[in-house]
Amino acid sequence: MVEVLWHGRGGQGAFTAARLLGAAASLGEGKYALAFPSFGPERRGAPMCAFTKMDDAPIGDRSAMQQADFVVYLDETLLGADWERELKPGGIVLVNSAKPTAYFGDQRIIALDADAISTAYLGRAIPNTVFLGALCALCDRLESIDVHAAIRQYMAPKLHDKNIAVVDAACAQARVAAQAFGEVATLDNAEALGADEPTPEVVSSQDESASAMHPPRPHSIICTLQAGELDPQQFAHTTCFSAGHLVTKNAGWRNERPVINGALCTGCYQCYFYCPDGAIYKAASSVPVAVDLDFCKGCGVCVSVCKFNALAMISESEANRA
Repeated sequence: MVEVLWHGRGGQGAFTAARLLGAAASLGEGKYALAFPSFGPERRGAPMCAFTKMDDAPIGDRSAMQQADFVVYLDETLLGADWERELKPGGIVLVNSAKPTAYFGDQRIIALDADAISTAYLGRAIPNTVFLGALCALCDRLESIDVHAAIRQYMAPKLHDKNIAVVDAACAQARVAAQAFGEVATLDNAEALGADEPTPEVVSSQDESASAMHPPRPHSIICTLQAGELDPQQFAHTTCFSAGHLVTKNAGWRNERPVINGALCTGCYQCYFYCPDGAIYKAASSVPVAVDLDFCKGCGVCVSVCKFNALAMISESEANRA
C-alpha cells in the first residue's frame, strides 16, 4: 500500500487533492484507492489533514495513517521540527515553499513554489493540484495521464485545461528539483567526509535550523494585534505546529475576539481545555487565563463553554477603537 498524508489549511484544497489522487490511482484494472479528510476547527485557514491510500487490493482500513510514503505540506508553516515522525523509511516530503530545496538540508524534503506555479496558470495561489503533478514524477503508481482524467471527471469543465497545465508544469519541476538536490547533497557529503560516512555536522545544522524556524511559544505574555499591522487578505501565511503551538502572528482575518472579565473568572479552565487551537493559556497573574490574540481565530468556543459569563466576543473594530 502507498499512503499519502496531506497537511493544509481550510481553503487550500487538500481534500480535493486527496480525492483526485485517489481517483487517478484507481482508474486502472485491479487498482484501488481511499481518500478521506480530518478536520479540526472547520474555518478557513485552520489546519487540517487529508489522507489517500492506494493499493492493488480493496482497502479495508479506513483509519488515519500515522506514517506515510509521501507527506505533503500545502503551507510551509505546517512543517514542524518533528516532521520525520510521519514519514515512512524511504519516504518523501513535499513542501510548498519559495525557498530552494537545499534550504531544508535533507534529501527527503523537496520544495516546490506551488503558490507561484498555480498563480501563473490559475491567476491565484491554489497549491493543491501542483502536488498532484509532483507525485506523478515521484510515485510509481501514478501517471500524469490518469491525473488528467481525474481532473476532467471531477472538476468543473472551465477548470480542466488550466489545472492540467499546472499538473504538467509541476511534474517537470519536481523531477528537476529531486534530481538536482540529490546530486548537490551527494557531492557535499562526498567532499566533506566520503560518500559512505554520515555527517554529524549536517544533523546539528538541521536541528539548529528547525529551532530557529519554530521558536518556543512565550508563556504568560499576551501579544496584542494593533490595527493595520496585518492585511486581512494575508491570512494563514504564518502560524503554528499542530495542536496550537504559536510561531508568529495569524490573526489578521479574525472578525471578533474574546475578552475576559477578570472579576467573573473562577479559574475553572473550561475555556483553556476547549480552545481548539491552544490560544488560551494559563497565566501567572490575578486572572487565571489569558488569550493569545496573535493566534486566536475568534471561533467563540471559549465563550460558549464558559458557565460564568466571564468571556464575551467583541468585534475587532470595537477592540481597535478602545
